[in-house]
Amino acid sequence: MTLHRAYSLLCKSVPSLLGRNNALFLHKGQVDTIEHFEGRLSCGACCYILHAHLKTLGIDTMMMHKVLGREDHCFLMHGQTVIDPTYRQFIPREMWFDSFMYVGPLAHLEEHCQISFWSNARESTEVMDASEVMISKRYAKKRGTLFLDLHGKQLCF
Repeated sequence: MTLHRAYSLLCKSVPSLLGRNNALFLHKGQVDTIEHFEGRLSCGACCYILHAHLKTLGIDTMMMHKVLGREDHCFLMHGQTVIDPTYRQFIPREMWFDSFMYVGPLAHLEEHCQISFWSNARESTEVMDASEVMISKRYAKKRGTLFLDLHGKQLCF
């Protein structure tokens, strides 16, 4: 998986799933570059797309969900490895890792961010069917307008 390919997929698909016109809202300071990607309030949609992309590469993941007070967060797990494309939304820019997506041990991420949005998370009940949405227009239509719009983009995971 190249980070640029994953970034491109997220920017092309997540706005459709969230009913937005473009990907600027995914970026800190509204600057549309990989260096500014934070994915604020879009963790579920980002994980939905990234899960399908990783699956095509033979990487099985589970979407995890954590509620902390009135906030919640979704991320992916591959074995004991956290894959989180939206971790940056929780920390100041000066604390961001070089990569827009965190891939590594849970303890390292929580220690660095000094919050516990990852430990004791539970597997999400969200249906992870982006591949089916992209393949079948009929299926996408059943899922709803936003999924039909995603299908229409004809993205290859």
